This record gives sequence, C-alpha cells and structure tokens, in this order.
Amino acid sequence: MSNSNTDVSGQISRETLAGRLPVAGSARLYTGFGTLLNAAVALGAASYNYLFGASVAAVGSTSLGIMGYVIGLMMTLAPMYLASGMISYRHGVDPVDAAKSALGTRGSALLLFMILITTLGWAFVLVAMTGQAAGRLQQVLMNPGGGIDNTFVATVSIAMLVLVWLALRKGPAMMALMTRFTSPAVLIIAAVLLYLITRDVSLSTLWHTNVPESSAYATDPLLQLAYGVEFGASNALTIVPFFGGMARLIHKRKHLITPCLLGAGLIGAGFTTAVGALASVATGSTEPAEWVVKTAGNGLGSVIVIVLLLANLGTLVSFFYLAGVSVQQIRFFARMRWDVIIAVLLLPGVFVAFETDWLIAHVMNWLAYNGAMFAGIAAVLFTDYLLLRRQHILPAHLFVKSSESAYWYWGGVNWVAIGVVVLGAASYLSFFNPMTLEVGSSFRYLGAAMPSFFLSIVVYYAAMRLVIAATNKGGYRGTATLATKKVAVGL
Repeated sequence: MSNSNTDVSGQISRETLAGRLPVAGSARLYTGFGTLLNAAVALGAASYNYLFGASVAAVGSTSLGIMGYVIGLMMTLAPMYLASGMISYRHGVDPVDAAKSALGTRGSALLLFMILITTLGWAFVLVAMTGQAAGRLQQVLMNPGGGIDNTFVATVSIAMLVLVWLALRKGPAMMALMTRFTSPAVLIIAAVLLYLITRDVSLSTLWHTNVPESSAYATDPLLQLAYGVEFGASNALTIVPFFGGMARLIHKRKHLITPCLLGAGLIGAGFTTAVGALASVATGSTEPAEWVVKTAGNGLGSVIVIVLLLANLGTLVSFFYLAGVSVQQIRFFARMRWDVIIAVLLLPGVFVAFETDWLIAHVMNWLAYNGAMFAGIAAVLFTDYLLLRRQHILPAHLFVKSSESAYWYWGGVNWVAIGVVVLGAASYLSFFNPMTLEVGSSFRYLGAAMPSFFLSIVVYYAAMRLVIAATNKGGYRGTATLATKKVAVGL
C-alpha cells in the first residue's frame, strides 16, 4: 500500500510541475541558492549572448558598449523580476494565471501569446545557432575554404530538437539536473575563451579596440553608451515571460531576486556578452563558432564548440518547459499528455532547421522588438500587484472562468491594462526602431525601454485609481467579502 501511495504521490508531483496546478512549497525544485543559481545561469548564459556581444561592440566603442549593456541589464532586471515573479512565487501559479489579476480572466491571453512567441522564438534562435555552429565546425575541419553544408546544419538542428523532447518528456526534473552541469560548463568555456583572446593581446588593448567607424552604429560617445544600455535593458525585458515559470519552482523568498540577478544577469548574460564583444573585435568575426576556432585552433576550438553545443541543451530545455506549462491555458493543449505538448511545440523547429541563416541575421531586431512588447505589460504587472493591490490577491479567483471571478473586469478583459500595453509599445517604438536601429533625438539621454516602462506605470496607476473609485471592477475593494464567496474553479 505504501508503495502504491508513493507512486501516486510522485505522479501528482510530476503532473503539478509539468502542468498548471499551483506548486506547493514542498514540491518546488529550487530549494537552495546553488541550484537556483545554476538554473539562472543556464537561462542567462545562452550562446546567443555571443551574437549580442558582436552587436554591443558594433555600437562604435567596445568599452562603452559593454559598460552600457551591463548597466541596462542590471538596472532593469530587478523590477522585471518583481513584476513577473511575485505572484507566481507566492501562490505557485504559472505566469498566465498570475497575470489574470491585472489583465483579466480572458485578457491574460495576451500574455500567453507573448510568452509563446518569445520562448519559442528564442529557443529556435538557439536551435539555429547550434546547427550553424556545428556546420561551421564541420566546414573548418572537413572542407576548409568551402561553404557550410546546409543539410548537415539541418540534421544537427533536428537532432537537438529530439534531444530536448527526450529530456523533457517525463517532466521538468531533468531541467534542474541538466543545469547543474551545463551552467558551470558554459562559464568555464567563457573564461577559457577570454583567456585565449587576451593571450596575445592584452585585455586593456581589446577594451579600447573598436570596430571601424564606417560600420559603427554611432560615433557620439553618449549615443554609443545609450545603445549599450538599451541592448541590456531589452535583454532584461525578455525575462518577463520566463521568470514566472521559474519563480513558481523557488522554495524560499530570500532566493527570489539575488540568485537570478547574479546568475541570469551579471554572471550569465553580462559576462558571456562581454566575452562575445571582445572576441568580435579581436578576430573581426561576428560568428561564435568561427571566432572560437580562429582563437583556439582547430583542435581545442572543436572541443569548445562541441561543449557549447551540448550546453545549449540546458537552456533549450528550460525554454520549452516554460512554453509547455503556459500553453496549457489553451483547452486543446490542456487535454494532451505532457510529452505530446512538447512534441507539438518542437515541431516548428523542423522548418527553422532549414532557415538558420535568416533567423540568426535578425536576432538583434528580435531582441529589440521584445523590449517593445514587454515594456508596457511589465509596468502593468508591477503596478497592479505591488502598488494597487499591495501584494494581496485572491488566488482561487485566478481559476474562475466566469463573471463570478473578481478579475472579470469588462467581459473578462481589463481594457485599461490592454491600452497601457499598447501605449508602452508605441512609446518604445517612438524612441527606437528595432528594424533599422534608428533612434529619436532624446534616445541618447533616456533610451527607450525605461522611459516607456515608467510612462506606462504612471498612466496605468492614474487610470486604475479612477476605475477603483468609480466601480467595483477588478477585486480591488471588498476583498474580505470576495474571499469568503463560494466560486467554481477549474483549469
């Protein structure tokens, strides 16, 4: 009997972690600082940071680009963690359910859409980079002077998708296990690469080596710094769809911010992007696999590229886990087995495997558009929970699908929040064009992400104060009565 109970308990735990059921404290994966730090490093230190590094160097000043990037990253990450992670941590719910208190029972579908295109978008960028890196390595070793074998690139990319499915098909436990090994590997390799590129040229020399003015984004130092800050802030904004899924698996409140700020921010994204920027100016190449082999030689370079390819698996598993949990908001997917959900999400990657060049060429445009997408929604989530509700919601009402929900607003949608999300995107695009990288006159002083974020906070706070004063919408008033009200809940 005890064995049977243990099996059932284990099954419930797996279904909770892989599904939308709130995760109780005893079932959470990240019980210590170290395990969470590893997971955060895996999330932040993805190989595409080396591509970001090339763009950071391209601002025209390597030193200002790197400093600006780290400044923008670190000053933006903390409010993003609070905006996207507090409700998920406190109540163990996934990010879309957490957003219902601000966006409405049906309005949270907007965040679901953003989560899916962002997590899958970055995952497929990583798949494309993996295939391209393998193809470049094969070309250097087997066909020097020739071109990359696109069939080989596609084969490696598809093989990576299969490995992700095998790792995730039983649930997210493999995610914590893999990041325990891949995170240190990524950082060790970044340190080795930094040593190799500074072996013949000093770090100080590289720090002051810049791309030619003709190919630089700007020649004005203030604008160069602003570009760096904006790239860092845009990267930080991409954490909004990811962090709630991680926060619901964190055991202790004291670990909510610091391990992730260090792991995903300073150590993960900051360090690896800086190495990418320095390597780009040292070798004149923007393609990681190419400059790794140039720097380390065919033998050691091949080993490093192979380890990097394998380390990408930990990040990919994290991305597809978060997408797999979120997509269960859609009834069609909620009825599927977990392994089938992951297979369906991986399926578009087969097309990506044959279009890797195009995807990699547009990676910085995609990063900047993420800033436009999430500036407004981060402001809404931050303001609603921390300023308007003072960190108090009715968790049962997150799972009420009818007008009985405290978060029904107008037909299930908080149209004020939706309007502010649109305002945030419009404001961002008025400062910065992600496709052309053209900027407005005030960009050099303000950037784009942070003024859009703060503008959205002010507008949402003022507008919702009027709503709260004039109506009973949104469950801001009478919470004690609403908490005792019997409601029908469901997933």
